[in-house]
Amino acid sequence: MLQRTSADVSAVRKVHMVAAFLYSIAGGMLAILATGRIEQIAWRFLRFVGFLVLALSCVVLVDTHRAPASTLPAPFPWTWGLGLALAAASVVVVFGAPIAEGHRVTFKLVCGCGGAAGLAAACGTTVTGLSDGTGRAWSFNLATTMVILSQVLAGLLLGSITIAWLLGHAYLTATKMTIAPLRHFSRMLSWAVAIRVVFLLVSLVLACTTANDASPLHGATATILTRLEHAWLIVVLRVGVGLAAVGLFAYMVADCVRLRATQSATGILYFASVFAYAGELAGQQLVRELHWPI
Repeated sequence: MLQRTSADVSAVRKVHMVAAFLYSIAGGMLAILATGRIEQIAWRFLRFVGFLVLALSCVVLVDTHRAPASTLPAPFPWTWGLGLALAAASVVVVFGAPIAEGHRVTFKLVCGCGGAAGLAAACGTTVTGLSDGTGRAWSFNLATTMVILSQVLAGLLLGSITIAWLLGHAYLTATKMTIAPLRHFSRMLSWAVAIRVVFLLVSLVLACTTANDASPLHGATATILTRLEHAWLIVVLRVGVGLAAVGLFAYMVADCVRLRATQSATGILYFASVFAYAGELAGQQLVRELHWPI
């Protein structure tokens, strides 16, 4: 078996982190789009979302292909199929956007399946990235389940905030579009933030009572909370910026949408998206350091 140096493992983990982040955005966008009322959304916006998801999925597939095959942990290649499914769904969205209103159920089904594939690829990439590079087998346990659930919630949060600010910008040209789609996606953003906060609280409660030294993903001997103390700066970025600030912005956006101030809502969403991206990237870094989601 080819031995991997610490530099190799670190490089692979960075590739996995970027891939999981982009998969989360792309998959989350399609998943959130599937919840909307397609007939209320301008078809050009639907096509633009398809192009964006296609671009993100292609970047991930090309970037991971450039990584040395000998440094990739064994379970990683199966995410390629999920990435290709995400890209295929985005192609259907691009070409099907002009006729989406007449085939709403099929269009939403394609978005939902593509979104699920993207989120599954993000989960697989994240879990595989927790390998220590020795090729040691891993199995599902509490830590793995929490990491997967955290990655799904992250994708829905990133997808909802990205769709929301892109739609807000689309109102500059799609003047006939009603406020209803933006109201729906801003509501999805609020729910995504709220569920993310609840998950954080549950995760901390479990961390207080669960040691991670039995995790097959990593031979750690210290408890989660002990290692959390050494990553307090990233925790502040993850919680303060990625949850508290985004939650405040989500409330402000909902208020602007209630007043039909689409431009104000879009401006707030721009800032909120940067905070959300930074917070979720910090969350992924914590997963790699703690082997437990925060």
